[in-house]
Order: sequence, then C-alpha cells, then structure tokens
Amino acid sequence: MSRQRNSLGSVIVQLALAIYLVVTGVCLFGVGRSISSEEIKGVTSFFKDISPAINIVIAILLIVCGVVFLLKVFSLDLGKLDDLIKYITLIVWIVVTVVTLIAYHKELSSIMALHWLLVLAKNGLIIGGILCIKDGK
Repeated sequence: MSRQRNSLGSVIVQLALAIYLVVTGVCLFGVGRSISSEEIKGVTSFFKDISPAINIVIAILLIVCGVVFLLKVFSLDLGKLDDLIKYITLIVWIVVTVVTLIAYHKELSSIMALHWLLVLAKNGLIIGGILCIKDGK
C-alpha cells in the first residue's frame, strides 16, 4: 500500500477532524448547546459530580488538538509537540469512547442497539482519523 505525503483524502480527513474537534470543544463551553455529542452525554452520566471540570479539560484539549491539526493541513509543523497533543487526544478519546459505550450498554438489549453501534462506528472513525495524521518531524 503506497502512502503519499499529502494525498487529497488525508487532507480532507485531517481538515474535517480539525473542524469537528474545534466545534465539539467550543460546544463544551456552552456555545451551541443544542449540539451535544453522545460522548459528552455518556461522560456526564458516568462522572456525575465532576463532569463540569472534565468537560472543561476535554474542551481545551479538543480545541488545541483541532488547531494543531489545522496547522498541519497548511504544513506548519510543531515538531514533537503536536505528536504529544495528538497522542494525548487519542488516549482521551479512547477513554471517552469506552465510558460512553459503557454508559449506553443497556441499549444493546433493546431496539437502540443500532444507536449504540452508530456511536461505536463514529468514534472508530475519529480514532482512525487521528491515527492517520502523520507524525511531526
């Protein structure tokens, strides 16, 4: 399988992921409250009391990671710093995904099983997209 340095597909994935991360992070601060992701609902239901603090930390991380991914689209590389941010975001997103799927585990035994699978698939795409973004120099 050949890997081009900046194929059109990887640029589109990177740009879409950057926009998604920034918008999700901004929404966690209360802007666009109607746009609430299943992941954040799952985290909130799992960590009830400390969820506001967790939301703020996740929001900041998502915005920073989204901006770094945007910079990488325009070939601005921050070296190993962007890799660190990328891998921290990856680990946090995996944890958030697992917590969300645990919070919605009751859906597996109902008609909502398709919703659970949709949440799993969306998060799989996000995790795969993060993994596809190349490391810095």
